[in-house]
Amino acid sequence: MAIIKTYDVSHTIISSTRHLNKELIQKLKRKSKVIVLDHTLNFSFKIKYQTPETLGRDRIAGIAGAWANFRKQNSLLADLGTCNTYDFISAQGIYLGGNIAPGLNMRLKAMDTFTDKLPYAAPKNHDHLLGMTTTEALQNGAVKGIILEIEGYIRNLKREFGTINVILTGGDSAFFAKHFKKRIFAEPNIVLQGLNDILNRNS
Repeated sequence: MAIIKTYDVSHTIISSTRHLNKELIQKLKRKSKVIVLDHTLNFSFKIKYQTPETLGRDRIAGIAGAWANFRKQNSLLADLGTCNTYDFISAQGIYLGGNIAPGLNMRLKAMDTFTDKLPYAAPKNHDHLLGMTTTEALQNGAVKGIILEIEGYIRNLKREFGTINVILTGGDSAFFAKHFKKRIFAEPNIVLQGLNDILNRNS
């Protein structure tokens, strides 16, 4: 609300994966036109997802940001956070779906929580592929598992679609960006860029 008080805001977009705060929405509506992000809005791309009503709002915004930055190009967006999401939009502007996997810390915590003897290991990348201690094995399993996962998506999507852009975003994107030799775009604000694009189209 501080931003609303400081600036002359005419339009607001709300994107949340949690239950919306109705009181906050009412306060925002007194100061601006409020748009709540969902799959029924007008987008600059087509969504070819069989259950668009279940598609995460952050995923929609991320794809909107990818398309706004790389029009008429194939793009893979990897959003690396609590969960890792991998979403693909074609050069024709069609969102073709994506996948969801456990994020880095979720993997490390799960191995500690769901086994009797494996400890929690802090995230760390090692130069060698194979761990030489149990801690290294846990770290490599989580970190290199995600790196190889991303490389696998890149390889298979290139085989089917040709040249693609690869965009990393999310809280863990900076950690992983430096571990790729291929050209990767690290863009921490792509979800916000996508929200802005959606807001402009629906204002």
